[in-house]
Amino acid sequence: MRALMAIAEMGNFGKAGVRLHLSPPAVFEQVRRLESEVGEKVYQRAGRKLALTDAGRLINDYARRILQEHDAALVALKELCGVQRGELRLGCGPHASVSVVPHLFRAFLAKHPNVELRLVTGPDSMLFEELHGGRVDVVLMSVPVEDAAVEQIPLWRCEMVFVTAPGEEASDNPQDLARRPFILYQRACVIEDAIRRFCVEAGFEPMLVMHNDQADSIKELVKLGLGISLLPLWTVSQEVRDGALRIFRLPERHLFAETGLIYRRSAHVPAVVRAVVEMAQEWRDWLPSAADVLPSHSDGRGASAD
Repeated sequence: MRALMAIAEMGNFGKAGVRLHLSPPAVFEQVRRLESEVGEKVYQRAGRKLALTDAGRLINDYARRILQEHDAALVALKELCGVQRGELRLGCGPHASVSVVPHLFRAFLAKHPNVELRLVTGPDSMLFEELHGGRVDVVLMSVPVEDAAVEQIPLWRCEMVFVTAPGEEASDNPQDLARRPFILYQRACVIEDAIRRFCVEAGFEPMLVMHNDQADSIKELVKLGLGISLLPLWTVSQEVRDGALRIFRLPERHLFAETGLIYRRSAHVPAVVRAVVEMAQEWRDWLPSAADVLPSHSDGRGASAD
């Protein structure tokens, strides 16, 4: 079943072998045995790639759920004595991997020193695939997300603020803003859609000159005078204090974004996942930018305009 899932995702035996730490012939043999057992062809060639047949897609859907429960059962057996050891695989975006996760890991390891930690970074779409594929245990990202297969734990919310270079004009006039080059923070659909709505409701259509999913990259572009942007306050607060960036807001109009953890919904949540969620909820104690964020709304509304 793991070989079939790897074929579905990677499209050939070679890449599937790398994913499974097996040789291509070994992957082929695993799939051949599965076909022999079910009596159906599970893949076919589609040009240079391999594609699942109808039978293969059906088995793949069940295999994903079966293997998740299988792995959860093994984890549960290992956890009879609590969080003594194990592995935690956490996914996040590049900016959070620098500004948030190292501090979370330090606090976590102080309490659970025998747990092995792995960090996976990338775009949200990839992190979702890794989470549903069982290769990541928990993801730090913008919430809420529309996915009934995951649990969502809101942590904090942060105001989105306009960011410009120190020497640039900081006008809050909608007509002036409409003429300014705008760099859209495309980290997540939750944030991107909220930014677009916020600008339109404020009375201007942003003149988009760039889409960028890296907050650190956007900050450097803004410093060079290539445009303005809307970014979470906690990502720019230090640069503002240092005088490297300038922020401004619209009168009586604010946009907030929610950050939280998501993990697969299951009858048994691994102890290491429960432990990192518990530690993450204590963010006031370990997050350096805690003064620049607010407690999460209990209703988990996520990005919202006030």
